Amino acid sequence: MSSATSRPGLPVAEVGRSTRERILDAATDLFIEEGYDKASLREIAERVGFTKAALYYHFRSKEDILSALHQRLHSLIDEPILLLGGGPVTLEKWELFLDACMERVAANTKLFDVHRVNRAALAKIHIEGHEGAHFEMEELARKIFSDSALPVAQRARMAAAFAIAFVLPVMSGDFFSKDSEGNFGALVREIVHGILRSQRGAPPPRRVGQQSSRRTPVPSGVRKNP
Repeated sequence: MSSATSRPGLPVAEVGRSTRERILDAATDLFIEEGYDKASLREIAERVGFTKAALYYHFRSKEDILSALHQRLHSLIDEPILLLGGGPVTLEKWELFLDACMERVAANTKLFDVHRVNRAALAKIHIEGHEGAHFEMEELARKIFSDSALPVAQRARMAAAFAIAFVLPVMSGDFFSKDSEGNFGALVREIVHGILRSQRGAPPPRRVGQQSSRRTPVPSGVRKNP
C-alpha cells in the first residue's frame, strides 16, 4: 500500500511532511487569520488532526511555535548564501544571491504575513538562537558593504538591492495589498535588477520643482534676453 493511502483522511499533498512541519503550517494560517494572541494551541492541534496533548510532544508552548516560524524566515537565505562562495562578492554573485532569495521569498509569502500581523508578539518573546541568526547576517553585510576593494557606488547599489528584496515583501501587505497579487514579485525583481545593472555616472533624477543646472542651448543668430 502506498504512503498516500496508508493514512485515511490525510491530503496527498501532506503525505511525507513531518508532524512538526504540519503544526507550523497550521499555526501559520491561524496566526495570520486570528493573530497570535487569539489563536490557541487547541485550534492548532485540531487543524493538524490530533489532540492538544499530542502537540506538546513537539512544542512546549505557543511561544515555541512562533519562535520556530521566525527561524523559518531566517532559514530562507541558508541555501542562497552558498552562492556567494568564499571569494570577493561581485555584482554578478550578489545578483544570483538575491535572485535565489527572492524565489524563496515568493514561495513563502505567508511567513512574511505572520511577521507583519504579529509584530508585537514577536517583539515580546525571547527567541533562542535569534541573536545568532541576526549576528550572522550582520557579519555578512558588514563584510561586504565595508569592503574597500569594492567601489562605493557598487556597495551602495548592492545594499539598496538587498533592502528592496527583503523589505518590500514585508511592506506589501500594509501598503501594496491590492498590487501584491500577480506580478508584484516580478516587479520587485525588476527593480532589484535595475539597481544592480545601472550604469555608473548616470545623473540622478531631478526632484520635483528642481531646476536643471544645464542651460538650454540658444540657436545660432538668436539674441539672448538680458
